[in-house]
Amino acid sequence: MTQHHTPDDALQADLEALGEQFEAEEREDRRVDAERRRKGLPGPERDIKTYPGFADGGATPRN
Repeated sequence: MTQHHTPDDALQADLEALGEQFEAEEREDRRVDAERRRKGLPGPERDIKTYPGFADGGATPRN
């Protein structure tokens, strides 16, 4: 039986490869975070940005 390849096959393969990359990066991040906790080091500083009108109470009321 002949197997037909469609553009969806390539897209699916790309998505699976991207998913594997994300999973590998997540594993590495968890490993680094666990090592940091084992050493008793503080967590990384987080730079939280807000934009005017969003998350600063500047939203307009609905009518």
